[in-house]
Amino acid sequence: MTARLMPQVVLMEMQMPGLHGVDAAQRILATSSDSQIICLAAEEPSWMLRRALEAGVRGILGKNCGLEELLRAITAVTNRQLYLSPLLADAAIAACIDRPGRAAATGVFVLLTSKEREIVQLLAEGLSTKEAALHLGLSYKTVAAHREHASAKLGARGIADITRYAIREGLVVP
Repeated sequence: MTARLMPQVVLMEMQMPGLHGVDAAQRILATSSDSQIICLAAEEPSWMLRRALEAGVRGILGKNCGLEELLRAITAVTNRQLYLSPLLADAAIAACIDRPGRAAATGVFVLLTSKEREIVQLLAEGLSTKEAALHLGLSYKTVAAHREHASAKLGARGIADITRYAIREGLVVP
């Protein structure tokens, strides 16, 4: 839809059913590179905020922000500036600063491909492999192969392990 409408600003949730905000931002910017994306975030891990910024998100707001803050964010991103909610700025900045001795994030955005993340998210949301295949317009075998690759990378022995991982990494909200 963004490729067709070419919006100046896209306001979206970081946690969405079926596709995580980071992956959605990458897809939007691939087809609508002039769009400025603002994500509404809850209590995302700081490394996830960094991944959102790396994906091209220009504004990050708390889900409970007021109208005035939303308008400030829209104004900032339309002027090609970055906007971080004061409530989330410390965590986002800390994740972007390279501190000696700090362990690198090895979360879902490092371990899994975009398609594997999408499938893990759908499975953790309760879809079967067949339902995920229908949802994505892929064959059952393709989705099953991605599921197996993700399971191997995560050391997951089944859907329960995948679901626990997805919740822990913020792909789905319990």
